[in-house]
Amino acid sequence: MGGPENAPARQAPEGTGNPPPRLAEDRFYRALTSLHRRRLLYYLLEHEERTVEEIASVLSGWEATTTGTMYTSEDRSAIRLQLLHSHLPQLADAGLIEYDSNGDTVRLESLHPRVAQVIRQSVEAERSDESA
Repeated sequence: MGGPENAPARQAPEGTGNPPPRLAEDRFYRALTSLHRRRLLYYLLEHEERTVEEIASVLSGWEATTTGTMYTSEDRSAIRLQLLHSHLPQLADAGLIEYDSNGDTVRLESLHPRVAQVIRQSVEAERSDESA
């Protein structure tokens, strides 16, 4: 994956120093429990809006790269179904994405910089664990 840490993420202004509301919500942390959801958000930090097909391809490719296995079109289809029936609804419910089922597009909502930082750190920590 490219360098989302250098890309301009859609972020809300810092405000008055109060903690971002999502960091105090259980829904936010439940949304981050899935590796696929964390990777999807990380990807959207760099690419604010993508189709479900693009996201399924990226996630299946990412999985193949980290596991060293060859992913098939059936594997990508399975990830797409997981996106549609589980991951996208949970992320939308947590207020992290907007999903347009008619247009089949997923867009990152405006995020407080600390929320974006938590997302980045969670994926980067995973990468560190894999290389150790």
